[in-house]
Amino acid sequence: MERRRFLALGGVAAFGGGLPGCGGGGGGSAPSPAPAPSPPSSIDWSGLSGRMQGTLLLPGQADFDRVVRAANARYDATQPQAIARCANAADVAAALAFAQQQKLAFTARSGGHSYLGTSNTTGLVVDVGAMDTVQLDGDRVMVGAGAKLSDIYDTLITAGRCIASGSCVTVGIAGITLGGGVGVLDRAYGLTCDQLLSASVVTADGRQLDCSPTQNVDLFWALRGGGGGQVAWVTQLTFQTHAIAPLTQFGATFALSELPAVMSAWQAWPQTMPDTIWSQLALSGSGAYLWGIAIGDAAALQPHWQGLLARIGRTPPDTFTQARTYRDVMLGNCASLSRAQCHLPSQNASGTLGRVAMAASSDFFDKPLDGSGIAALGQAVQKRRDSGRAGSVLLNLMGGTAGRVAADATAFPHRGALFSAQYLAEYAAGSPASTLDEAATWAHGMRTTMAAWSTGGAYVNYLDGLLDKPAEACYGSNLARLRQVKQSYDPADILKALPAL
Repeated sequence: MERRRFLALGGVAAFGGGLPGCGGGGGGSAPSPAPAPSPPSSIDWSGLSGRMQGTLLLPGQADFDRVVRAANARYDATQPQAIARCANAADVAAALAFAQQQKLAFTARSGGHSYLGTSNTTGLVVDVGAMDTVQLDGDRVMVGAGAKLSDIYDTLITAGRCIASGSCVTVGIAGITLGGGVGVLDRAYGLTCDQLLSASVVTADGRQLDCSPTQNVDLFWALRGGGGGQVAWVTQLTFQTHAIAPLTQFGATFALSELPAVMSAWQAWPQTMPDTIWSQLALSGSGAYLWGIAIGDAAALQPHWQGLLARIGRTPPDTFTQARTYRDVMLGNCASLSRAQCHLPSQNASGTLGRVAMAASSDFFDKPLDGSGIAALGQAVQKRRDSGRAGSVLLNLMGGTAGRVAADATAFPHRGALFSAQYLAEYAAGSPASTLDEAATWAHGMRTTMAAWSTGGAYVNYLDGLLDKPAEACYGSNLARLRQVKQSYDPADILKALPAL
């Protein structure tokens, strides 16, 4: 029987469907308030629609209200004047040029999962979601920039292949890749951006360029971890794939009072664990849930898993190991849904996955926490539990293959991290803005609580709007080079993405 553990506060699932920060794994959310109507526009939109092979959606037209709602319901009140549903790179270039001509605010959208709501705007949304083809050619896969992880996983797993990427199946491939791309297979195969072989882009001035280790090399470097929409807009990506293999899932639940023993053993585990094992320690008011995925069968995992439990000093009664398929692990609850259903309604008219309103922040830790650091972390989680508000801390072991890439080899700088942290609070869609603002303050405050032990770095895909110097936190020692690339391809700063370079 499949075992599931849900973190009590915020309804965050530790694994399976409904993954954290994902917008939920099903319905049940309260309806969101309708966005405020846009003022009447004097823009002649035929100047854009007549140049597109795709579809231009305006307020009041069929599908506009469905498509406009991005993953994070916290920003539902933002109402664009139009949504350009692009069919190809030429559409993207046309939409970008039109927005500049009309002096419109604009933004790009792949999956619509921006933590700060930047995949929506009061002007023009340039939506590449319909550009979602997935074509496998030998051991390489070419995907449109609008493909969702569910599209890619479904196609690849059917063919016996995989790429290492995120756990949230409705995330767009462009956004997660450009930010780096952490996931349950990154210790084995590297970050999503590490598997990127080439990309096609549209620049701020409308040029369509190809990027690879031999073409536009500096731009290719920036695309791998430099954040979505900073220097160019991606329209297609090509990845190296890997053959699927047997997987084993493992897990055990501990009380918060046991965190000192659990954390001490868990953060030391990479000293002896192979790259084929990945693990997360998920903390909430209900306790500490330690789980992970191993490539291989249970027999290969057991010496490492039992050794960890021995170092912790207790084997909880719910401890388990279980054989899993790639489809079960990577698609979660979507394994029982059709491909069309495994989307948000905004992404596919048949999509059945729900949304949440959420706020989050992040941290990286290059060294194990000492006793004081573990105590500070445990006390902060307990304090959040006692407040009765949603809040979880998700710690992911890093290193392995991803950690052996040089910090300056790609724009993603956090290669030396032992583990990462995501401070996350999720509420039902339609929750009051004050509730979400408080959650954002709490999530950012966790960085302050743990500042004495963290690197001060932040993950650009978990962007925190309260960071004082977000570019420095997200890009670290790679920021200077990233700014140089930005100057080369977008000197007028047309593509005003976050965090601003």
